[in-house]
Amino acid sequence: MPQVLMAIGAVATVAGTVKSVQMQQKSAKLQDQQQKLQNRRSAIQALREAQIKRASAIASGATQGGLDSSSLNGGISSLDSQMGSGLGYASQMSGLSSGISKAQSSADLWNAITQLGGAAYRKGQSMKEGG
Repeated sequence: MPQVLMAIGAVATVAGTVKSVQMQQKSAKLQDQQQKLQNRRSAIQALREAQIKRASAIASGATQGGLDSSSLNGGISSLDSQMGSGLGYASQMSGLSSGISKAQSSADLWNAITQLGGAAYRKGQSMKEGG
């Protein structure tokens, strides 16, 4: 009986360690994707700020009689596009955060299995030694 307990403990310890490492790597990969997405978002925001400044200059020109309907329509289309892009970003971030959370929870579970396996192994070893 002690040998069986030791074998089960050893297998659980190895499997738990391997799976825990895999889940930690998955979590790290998702965090990297999230950081890249945030960096891309920052670059897009900088571009938008430049577009706003440009639009302000155009608006200033419009007060002097240079406004036509195609300019107005272009500006409205740009605002619509920016809003859609912002919604897509939020959805991506939410999905990545959810994946990170799941991977970390799974890694925690496998860490617990590793600890249980180690405890079972030690108990089997103690039983084998007569303690």
